[in-house]
Amino acid sequence: MQNYKQIPLLAITCLAVCCGGATAQVTTDDIRQGARDRVHGTLAEQEQQAYARSLLVQFETRVNQAKTLIEQVEQRHAAYRQQMDNLLVNDDGKRLGRKGQAVAMHFIGYMDQSLIEPSELAAKKAFVEQMLSFLERAKSGPAGYVPQPERVEEADDAYLWARSRSMTLSESESWLAESLSSLDRTANVAGDPTLKEQIDAYRATLRQEWLVLQSRGKEAARQAAAPVMEENARIAELESALLEANQKLSFARQQNEQQRIDFEMRMEQRRVELRERLAASQREMDERLAAIERENKLAEAERMRRDAEANVVARDIREDAQQTELVAKCNSPQVKRDLSPFLAEGIWQPGDRESNARLDMAPMSFSKIQADGALADDPNGLRGFLEIVNARGGQKGYYCKYGVHYDIDRPKWGYDPNWDKLTREQIQEARRVQSQLRELGPTLVELEMLSP
Repeated sequence: MQNYKQIPLLAITCLAVCCGGATAQVTTDDIRQGARDRVHGTLAEQEQQAYARSLLVQFETRVNQAKTLIEQVEQRHAAYRQQMDNLLVNDDGKRLGRKGQAVAMHFIGYMDQSLIEPSELAAKKAFVEQMLSFLERAKSGPAGYVPQPERVEEADDAYLWARSRSMTLSESESWLAESLSSLDRTANVAGDPTLKEQIDAYRATLRQEWLVLQSRGKEAARQAAAPVMEENARIAELESALLEANQKLSFARQQNEQQRIDFEMRMEQRRVELRERLAASQREMDERLAAIERENKLAEAERMRRDAEANVVARDIREDAQQTELVAKCNSPQVKRDLSPFLAEGIWQPGDRESNARLDMAPMSFSKIQADGALADDPNGLRGFLEIVNARGGQKGYYCKYGVHYDIDRPKWGYDPNWDKLTREQIQEARRVQSQLRELGPTLVELEMLSP
């Protein structure tokens, strides 16, 4: 096998030597180095393609994550708006109205400005759908495509935007759930105004107070409004501090999220590389195992062929030995003496119901003995057997005439024809000879010691 692999290399070397009269001589090392360079180039190209595939998989994963999160945010925001709108007119809203101005201010903020701008949501959804459509075309295009850094950054921004809006929604949902859980739903609010009516009345009161204060004069309005303005300023300062804290918290969360994304991308890239290496190793191992399996199958087939040939030879030897043993038995004096009523020649055969039905002398027919039932291993078979070897009466009376059996040429045993008068030893002897005839009958026919 190894010599065959060297033939092309030797041929190329000889061709290079023959054709190198005016040019530099090409050595075997040059040819091997060229082959190694081509292999290294192929491996580098495969590595680049694998890296490009991993980047494309990461980009597609990020786009799908952004799509899923945006859809969740859209569904949650719609449910939140529906719940808030229902509270403006239902009984739970009336109960919330009893909590005072804090609830009214929260709902006023909700009605004045939505938690999620519809235009922003539509833009993010359109971007994600556009990227998914583009990815479908990119996957069916030529291999080696790498997403542009700008597209990757836009996908990350869409994901982070959805995460930020999800956290904002979670805060509002938590506030609403906590507020609703503390309601006393046993209280009768049938006569209470709706939450929207209370908010409208509160706004009207603020407007009316403003008009009254303005009509009393700037100074009076300033003095009357000073506590409110101070309180509003304090509230505004607190809200500003809260807003700043929320912004810092949101920024920290975004940073943590970006770090997590970077880590996941690195880990995913590493997993892709490991999977490809494992797949290559598995393919190599499978090829080796397949080669070993093929060799094992060939060896097993060869062994089975030799075993089969040996089995055939052994079977033939056993059959020859058995046949030899049967022939020896058939020629033994004991068997000839035991089976003399069957081996001797005569003109009568079992089944003949009259004398002189035949003219030629011959041994008794084994097939006719069987057909007569004399070889059956039961009492009736043994009775028929004794009738043949006795040639006296028995259960088949039509083999006799005037008490004399038709078979007058062959020697007989002379046992009592009455079954009930036979001794146990005579019955056992009859069974032994009957079994002997069953065993040796086919061989006796082959030796022409019995008729067929």
